Amino acid sequence: MLAGTAVAAVLLLWVLVISPLLSLEESWSQELRQKQLLLARYQALHKDKALVARAVQQAKQAVEQAEAALLSGGSPAVASADLQEIIKNLTRGLGIQVTSTKVLPPQESGPYIQIPVELQLALSTDQLVNLLYGLETHQRLLVVSQLEVNAPRRRPPVPGAQRAEPAPLRAVMVVEGIIKKGAGA
Repeated sequence: MLAGTAVAAVLLLWVLVISPLLSLEESWSQELRQKQLLLARYQALHKDKALVARAVQQAKQAVEQAEAALLSGGSPAVASADLQEIIKNLTRGLGIQVTSTKVLPPQESGPYIQIPVELQLALSTDQLVNLLYGLETHQRLLVVSQLEVNAPRRRPPVPGAQRAEPAPLRAVMVVEGIIKKGAGA
């Protein structure tokens, strides 16, 4: 009977104490594994956060550098005058004849305003190439959004006559500069 009581006590101890403790230990092990996986995900996100923060900082610096190349002036009128001065200096330096200048209405584009100026020019092919190069490499961000070039018709040469200078090309171009909305305001 004592053996039966001892077996019953061991069985009761197993059922009431040891088995629940083993189940609890298994449950804690599973929960610990889940928490470790969650911690690994959070650590990866934290590492990615640092990468993303660096990328955002680099993007902000790139935007600041690009905005330094925008036209000066806090209003479209002042920026247009700045753009016309740039164009005047470039064309004068290249000996290009500007036959007409027309300021077009500014166009909003997100946080920026495009300032277009239409030019009608009389120039040679070399002058056109040099003007386009000057606009492209200028310290200010300038864009040629439209360009139309017309060459005069060539007449057949007159026998015995000296070869005449080719007639200049006629070009119409729209040059745009950009300002930031509210800059200087």
